[in-house]
Amino acid sequence: MSPCAKTVVKFFFCLLAPVFVAGCAIVPVSVETRVLEGRPFTNSQLDFIQLGATTRLDVIGNVGMPTIWLTEQRILVYGLRKVEPVGALWLIGAGYGGIGGLIVGETREAIFFVLDGDDIVTHWGRGSVNRGETWLSAAVEWSRSEGLEIQMARDRFVEETPTTDKSLIYFYRPRDYQHFLPFVPPAIKVGPGVAKFADIRLDNKLVGQIRWKSYVVVQVSPGVHEFVVDPDTDDVVNPGNYRSETIRLNVEPGTVTFVDVGIQAGYGVIEPILVQRPYSEAIAAIEELRESW
Repeated sequence: MSPCAKTVVKFFFCLLAPVFVAGCAIVPVSVETRVLEGRPFTNSQLDFIQLGATTRLDVIGNVGMPTIWLTEQRILVYGLRKVEPVGALWLIGAGYGGIGGLIVGETREAIFFVLDGDDIVTHWGRGSVNRGETWLSAAVEWSRSEGLEIQMARDRFVEETPTTDKSLIYFYRPRDYQHFLPFVPPAIKVGPGVAKFADIRLDNKLVGQIRWKSYVVVQVSPGVHEFVVDPDTDDVVNPGNYRSETIRLNVEPGTVTFVDVGIQAGYGVIEPILVQRPYSEAIAAIEELRESW
């Protein structure tokens, strides 16, 4: 073996030695910076904003469609998710066996535009988004820091009635992860807790984020719609093991539809289980929940 190869082997052994002695190790590694969602905006790109004059259409025309439009709060959210340059390789093992994974330093931030009843921008600003926070909860925190009063998510179930030309779809998540032992997934979260929320998308547009023990209401036009539900991957070791699920709904005008959202963990993956429920069955579960926040 060449001296160079011996040096590499010795270095690698030094990195892995704690695994065999203490049972675990965390090794810093270089990770390429990349944007996962959204795009960054400079202040000069936002110079067009004039409070009390700029409209919602002006904002969309200049910077594109938002990450999500918070209807009740009347806030346009432009989110940015990116991976930082440094990550950590973790290893757990003893003797001749072990498991490991890569933890990347993902960060999130957002630009918030608050609109009045006439779709005029009254406030705007930037804010950081903590891990496990939805865009709504981040918008609420930013609004509080700015001294603004906005509509809060309801802390209990309130049944809504659709208009004659629209339909309502309730997505509700009454349960925690459903584990099927002994097939505990490798995509286990690094810290304690559950998938804090799941994204709900319609035509590739984010229309809601649902937490455990909560519900989301989506208003749509009558017809056929395909929704995609995707669990969040904050603080997970192997986000590639998280799968999305699609449900196709054909809704009539003036009707209400209920979709039970379960998150199943097992057989090496974590994925949603979506089931349409009748009113009598769904209402008994959803009455115990609150609006997602």
